[in-house]
Amino acid sequence: MEPAGRRSSGVLQVKEFSTGKGIKPHRQVSFLQVKEKRHRYIGLCYGPPGVGKTLSARRYSRADSLAGYDRWNDATMPPIMFDTVLYTAEVVNTPSRVALDLGRAREKLTSIAVRPIEREAHTVLETIRLRDEARRREILERPGCSPCDRPAMDPIYFQTYQYYQARQKEVSDPTTLIVVDEADRLQMNSLEQVRSVFDSGDMGMILIGMPGIEKRIARFPQLYSRIGFVHEFRALGAAEVQDLLERCWTPPGVTLPDSGLTPEVVAGLVRMTGGNLRLLTRLLTQVERVLGVNDAQVISVEIVEAARDSLVIGQA
Repeated sequence: MEPAGRRSSGVLQVKEFSTGKGIKPHRQVSFLQVKEKRHRYIGLCYGPPGVGKTLSARRYSRADSLAGYDRWNDATMPPIMFDTVLYTAEVVNTPSRVALDLGRAREKLTSIAVRPIEREAHTVLETIRLRDEARRREILERPGCSPCDRPAMDPIYFQTYQYYQARQKEVSDPTTLIVVDEADRLQMNSLEQVRSVFDSGDMGMILIGMPGIEKRIARFPQLYSRIGFVHEFRALGAAEVQDLLERCWTPPGVTLPDSGLTPEVVAGLVRMTGGNLRLLTRLLTQVERVLGVNDAQVISVEIVEAARDSLVIGQA
């Protein structure tokens, strides 16, 4: 399901999106993005592993559509414009590396915004060049013409080039939001660098991390004074997981029998996963594998338990 946006009181633009096909948008997997310039601030999101933090950030920023972009290959040009940077903090990081990586990510968005102008400029300038080349050839092929009489290139080519260069310079950085995933990996100096990037630009920012990051940030007044909201990601409730499974939802790339799931199997999956979306994805992937190994066409409680035994998922 693609992101869906709506306006609220003319100030906030809320975009909610699901973690996959068939899942309703809800508060656990929604982002709040402040678009109005006078209300931009830093948001803080946290939650345990596997509840959809990174998946939500990737879907919101449309990072998968951006991953294959190569500015030198028009075939990779995405059909949409981007205004959100998703940055995943490295395990080993320094302030200079963070600044460099964020700068490159923002430049990538700018290059996508500029690319249509570059393509138009190439087409127009190539047409002018071919026209001028044909004119030169015609003059030089006249009887009695000397190579020293070669005419200068029509000034309109340079004027056109300067026009498109000016248009490209007028394109501003389209970044309106920076999402920093795995923010708890950042040391204090790197967090200060992130804050500096936020202060130097006209954009919002969201920090995503594990539980406890909110307490860590609360010790640094210069950082927490810029936090505009805190959002906790929680696991899906039992009713939500049951509704999801009853709709025959499967993870991407996983194919299960069309016969559906019995109430006993659904109850077992709910109990084993505890509403953890990543664990549910792994378990259903293993169920598909166990079905294939046993050449079975029906998902039984025994199949699910065999799939669970092949995973390390802690206490059920």
